Amino acid sequence: MEFDFLVVGHVAIDVNVFPWGVVENVLGGAPTYSGLFLAGLGKKVALLSKVGIDFTEIFPPIFGKFGLDTEGLLVAGENSTTFRNTYDEQGNRVQVCKHLAPPLQPSDIPSYYTNFLGVYVSPLGSEVTPELLAELRRRTKYLMLDPQGLLRRIGPDGRVRLEATDLTPYLKHVDIIKIGKDEMAAFPGSSPRQVAEKLRQAGAPIAIVTQGEKGCLLLDERGVREFPALQVQVRDHTGAGDVFGAAFLCRYAETRDADEAARFANAAAGLKIRYRGAVGFPSLEEILRVLA
Repeated sequence: MEFDFLVVGHVAIDVNVFPWGVVENVLGGAPTYSGLFLAGLGKKVALLSKVGIDFTEIFPPIFGKFGLDTEGLLVAGENSTTFRNTYDEQGNRVQVCKHLAPPLQPSDIPSYYTNFLGVYVSPLGSEVTPELLAELRRRTKYLMLDPQGLLRRIGPDGRVRLEATDLTPYLKHVDIIKIGKDEMAAFPGSSPRQVAEKLRQAGAPIAIVTQGEKGCLLLDERGVREFPALQVQVRDHTGAGDVFGAAFLCRYAETRDADEAARFANAAAGLKIRYRGAVGFPSLEEILRVLA
């Protein structure tokens, strides 16, 4: 079977605490936000993830219902990866991890997941390894990494903090890396440009730093460019980073134009935050209308 994109990373069952209220049993993670967004664009999408038995007890087969291939969605253990996310009015987040699902192995990749236009990897914890990326790289034209989970350290109380990590073993397999605004805390004292330069020197041909309402910074062989964010009324920041990442990879894989991909991704992420949770995603028509 032919696919356009593969989304890799744990599905999460989150508790989100907002200034306006608490929402429990919220689906999170890249398979949810990136996968459903790409499917909404009409792309053929497959997933590689692990969940616990709790996922099957709480949720219907939602991903298959929306056309995603779930052969790589594996049930392993009792608990899915679970976070309690507390947001302030500006969208800043404090995380507490309650459970982590088992890591992903190269042997977990279904045998017919062989030829993708793009693979988007966005771990929530340490579920991906350089060996997994090496195997995925052989199966795709473009591989994009959001290393958010690789930068997380979980304390005895479950509280999540960010810590600088040597990403070089991962980046030698990566075409594009994206660092989010929250993950800048793992690079104390560094500007977005300095972080992008470090990541590109470590091996990623394209390095992106997203900056929320300030837009994003992109560095490639042509140098540094900045792209403004779409100004919208924010309802929920959740999932905006994975929508940005999937949108950038999708547009870049189709056009090979990093600037166009950055503008497309900014528009997609901006339109996404008008919705709460995984219940609404911008269409291709909406994104192109904004860009026009």
